Amino acid sequence: MMWIVIIIASFFELGFTVCMKLSDGMKIKKYVVGTVVCTAISIGLLSLATKTLPLGAAYAVWTGLGTVFNVAFGILVFKEPGSAKKLFFMGLVLAGVVALRLTA
Repeated sequence: MMWIVIIIASFFELGFTVCMKLSDGMKIKKYVVGTVVCTAISIGLLSLATKTLPLGAAYAVWTGLGTVFNVAFGILVFKEPGSAKKLFFMGLVLAGVVALRLTA
């Protein structure tokens, strides 16, 4: 169950980074609020999950999934380049996340 909480926390990590990008240097109020709210929820969920999960694995999965979600979102929505190398290394991050989950 707490691994699902980590996944949800990672989606909120995506939310806060996207809002931060859209805030134009923290100038657009609605995106600043979105950044703060998503950050609080993401870290709050991570904190909840670390009550029962090993800290290192939980944090690594949270940041790893957040990284994968952000790279994928950037490619799909912001039309950032999605080179074969970028996708390969994103796959390695995902493989590391799965491996940490299986060994925790």
